[in-house]
Amino acid sequence: MNNKGQSLVIFIIILPILLLLFALIWEIGNFGFTINRYEKEIKDTIKYGLDNIDNINEEKLTNLLKQNINGKISVEISNKVIKVNVKEKYDNLFNFNNKFDIDITYVGYIENNKQIIKKE
Repeated sequence: MNNKGQSLVIFIIILPILLLLFALIWEIGNFGFTINRYEKEIKDTIKYGLDNIDNINEEKLTNLLKQNINGKISVEISNKVIKVNVKEKYDNLFNFNNKFDIDITYVGYIENNKQIIKKE
């Protein structure tokens, strides 16, 4: 019995499965990285707004966010509370047939001389 080609056949059968698995892992990692980057930018913008709460307006904070992230950005400032919402359709790198929706909302305010920034 000759077994020379069996390993090659098994490798060729398993290779597409491995490539799909690596692509899926890459996609999930990139999506997580994007969410993390958006959340960091939103928190930094709210922190900047709270540091300058008396001199800041919604347009200025919106422009700061637009320099670093994409999507539909809404900023509301009322009673020294800053609310930031970002919505975007995340494009997949490998064009799997679904798009992810990014919808992140954070609220920041000052309580007892301490800045509170939390996810809503």
